[in-house]
Amino acid sequence: MNWSRKEKVLREKRTIEATKKNLMGIAGKLGLIAQTLGHPIVRQGSGLMDQTFLDDPYEDFTGSEYAPTVSDQLGPEVWRDKINEASDDLVYDEGFVFDGLSRGMHLEIRYIHHKQRIDVSYKGFPVYKEVAGELYAYAPFPEWEDLIDRLYKVARDEAKRNKRFKEVQLGQEIEKQKTRFWERLRLRWGV
Repeated sequence: MNWSRKEKVLREKRTIEATKKNLMGIAGKLGLIAQTLGHPIVRQGSGLMDQTFLDDPYEDFTGSEYAPTVSDQLGPEVWRDKINEASDDLVYDEGFVFDGLSRGMHLEIRYIHHKQRIDVSYKGFPVYKEVAGELYAYAPFPEWEDLIDRLYKVARDEAKRNKRFKEVQLGQEIEKQKTRFWERLRLRWGV
């Protein structure tokens, strides 16, 4: 048996093992931990441009504006009654990252949306990698799997709390919509 066939057999065994332990996919343990306990990865920009330099933080992006002075000459305006903000064009969520160092664990879980990619590293070494539902690496060691099980219990409880909170918010929004609808009917048609 050649090496590529042996690797395929081992990949199938690891995939079955990861599926039994509920590690695969965004609905699995790793995905739930990344979504509920992790932080969003936010990217600004697009693939159409690549900016490799930093903007000058002291540069004034507003144009020079002139106003009449006491002597009826145009002079630069000293104050402006507005707050300049950068545009939020091309800002999007790329995924989630969970960093366990704040919990005393040398564990990192990253989930990237557009690639459907989950990466787990333990003590700086990659121990799990999945891309689009296909397993590329899985090193089943009890050290990091026990941490995943502990984190999963916390993440599951947090997800239940979030779900209840979202249901309450949705119920309140529906009630607001109902009252607006009846108010609009009453004002327009006298019902």
